[in-house]
Amino acid sequence: MAGTKTNPADKAPRTGKSAAAKGKAPRKAPVKASREGPPAPQGKPAARQRLWWLWLIPLVLAAGGAWVWFQYLAEYPSRIDRLEAQVARLAEIELGIAEAERQRAEDAALLSAQAQDARRAAERIRDALEARLLATERNLEAIGSQSAGQQLGWRLDAADRLLALADRQNRFAKDRKGAALALREALELLGQLGDPRYGGLRAELEEQARVLERIPDRDIESVVVRLGALISRIEGLSPAVRPASAEVAAAAAEKLPSGGWDRALASTRRALRSLITVRRTDSGAGALLSEADAQTLQRLLAAELHLARLAYIQGDLQAYSAALVAARGRLARLYSPDDAGVADTVADIDALLEIGQARETPDIAASLKRMRALRSD
Repeated sequence: MAGTKTNPADKAPRTGKSAAAKGKAPRKAPVKASREGPPAPQGKPAARQRLWWLWLIPLVLAAGGAWVWFQYLAEYPSRIDRLEAQVARLAEIELGIAEAERQRAEDAALLSAQAQDARRAAERIRDALEARLLATERNLEAIGSQSAGQQLGWRLDAADRLLALADRQNRFAKDRKGAALALREALELLGQLGDPRYGGLRAELEEQARVLERIPDRDIESVVVRLGALISRIEGLSPAVRPASAEVAAAAAEKLPSGGWDRALASTRRALRSLITVRRTDSGAGALLSEADAQTLQRLLAAELHLARLAYIQGDLQAYSAALVAARGRLARLYSPDDAGVADTVADIDALLEIGQARETPDIAASLKRMRALRSD
């Protein structure tokens, strides 16, 4: 056929050559394959197909980060509001602390001024007593220049006035030292008489003077400062009251019938329940008080301490003790005894009560009556 290449029979050696060449071809194939590179392994395409999901990890991480960021942005306004509320609360606390410090400074200044006034009043009384004693000494000097009978009468008159002065200082001014000084002057005058009838009276007056001298002076400034500190401490305590607000709210939330007599009866029962509340409590009568009543009683407690302070400044120990006893009773009813501040306040009130205990003083008026009776005989 045309186009087909044939090998004639007379060219057999050529055919053999080509056969030999064809026989060499299998030996050259590995050389050509080594130049082109090693053949691809058959297991790699299958491994790639199994690990195709690894590219999903960055997508999942990106989606998680976006969700976290979205949540942060969603909570950002509420977080800002909370921070602003905390800042406002801190500002209110700072204002409250500043106000408390200012009030404490004002109270301290007022207490100091009151103590100074009380000290000046005591000094004026003492100066007046010294002036009276000086006048008495001058009268005695004048008596010394008179006759013996006149001197006796003047000495008895002076002793009478001195005993009356000692009685007033002891009973009304509560000036024990001044009363003892007046008794000592009267004793000296009676001793100058040399009359044995006044021996028993002189022994009685001597004992009365010793009793008055053993009574310590009132420390007005210290007691006033301690009472002021108690008033400030009580203003910071919280009463242990539990008003029944939950029960009242539950009664108000109760549904009434639609109408008729049932609705009228139900509304009447609700009104009665709002007026009368029966509860069991183990913390005393204070647990049945409302918040307004507790605040009122707390102000009354502070007022009683103010009254005790004024009574001690004026020297009225009976009113001072009565006010402290009333304040202690209110404190026990209003506040929890387990509170450390309440326990310290009760202990301070007990200590102040011991300071204000009325010490038994001698009856100088009876001695004055006895001397007048001896003089009239």
